[in-house]
Amino acid sequence: MANLIAACLFFLAMHWLVSGSPLRTPIVKLFGEKLFKAFFSISIVIALSWMVYAFLAAPYLSTWGTADNLKPITLGLMFLVCLMLPLSVFDKNPTTLGIFPPDQVSARGIVRITRHAGLIALGLWGLAHFIVNGDWASHWLYGTIAFEGLIGPLNLDRKYRARHGEAWLKFTQQTSYLPFAAIISGRNKLVLTELNPWGFIAGLSLFATLIYFHKAWFGVSALAW
Repeated sequence: MANLIAACLFFLAMHWLVSGSPLRTPIVKLFGEKLFKAFFSISIVIALSWMVYAFLAAPYLSTWGTADNLKPITLGLMFLVCLMLPLSVFDKNPTTLGIFPPDQVSARGIVRITRHAGLIALGLWGLAHFIVNGDWASHWLYGTIAFEGLIGPLNLDRKYRARHGEAWLKFTQQTSYLPFAAIISGRNKLVLTELNPWGFIAGLSLFATLIYFHKAWFGVSALAW
């Protein structure tokens, strides 16, 4: 279990103590932006590989056990995950690897709903698996992913605010971290026709594929019956 804990802490440290902290600035000045991004990407691949390897080797220490009665909630969360992930690919968004400056982006499509669709989908994936897998290894693995996906956007917001200043503030005035918050507060509106139809098709296909093959691929049915 110690190996898994170390892997999860390394994953979080790379995001919060290196990429998402003031430490990033001197490292970028020393090595350059491109080299830093390459180093960070490689580090995350290593961290995720380490996490999976350690998880598979970790002992099973039960907490609440397999919670089949919570599988309907997990299915609902996973339906959202499968839609949000592909939809997040189609709309220009300054939070997508920092490719688009916020002053060159208008909030449309999934960005009207949340400016962090991809990360929140990742967090919901972690949460969906956390609640139905009641053992310590699952709590560490899925809890780490849930934390980074659901809380990590707050760190990204801080980083982009420091980098883009007023342009970022104007962008956040018409978008939200929490899904639908900007729409509910009247700062934006839901326009379903802007959501990419190919994103919907990809999401529904992904959801159906996971439901059908989950037992064959992961050894347990995704369904509660």
